[in-house]
Amino acid sequence: MPTPTRTTATALVLGLTLAVAGCSKADQQKAQADTNATAQDVKTTTQAAGQEVKADAQKLGQDIKAAGQDTGKDLKAIGKDPQVKKAANELKASLKDLGSAVKDASKKHKAETSTNETTTTTTVTTTVEKK
Repeated sequence: MPTPTRTTATALVLGLTLAVAGCSKADQQKAQADTNATAQDVKTTTQAAGQEVKADAQKLGQDIKAAGQDTGKDLKAIGKDPQVKKAANELKASLKDLGSAVKDASKKHKAETSTNETTTTTTVTTTVEKK
């Protein structure tokens, strides 16, 4: 017993076969030419799109390179600025002072806790009697 899907598929294949067989030689050649023209259009369009993407990527790469160079120049100029050097030295001195203060506070805390501690020792004695 044929199923509706099988019947439909069979009908489509039979119809396509009759349509192809019913085409004249001129129709077949025209269909072939149209197919070739479409394939060529797709190829040309794809190549053009690929070239555009490549050009855009190259331009982007050049822009990034130029921005990097500009940033490098700016950072170099900032590093040579006397006020920046002065601020860096002040920061360095402040961090050194802070480190010394933390070290001193740690020593002081350690000394205070060692004098306030008391040690408690508990001894337990167990006696065993024999009977």
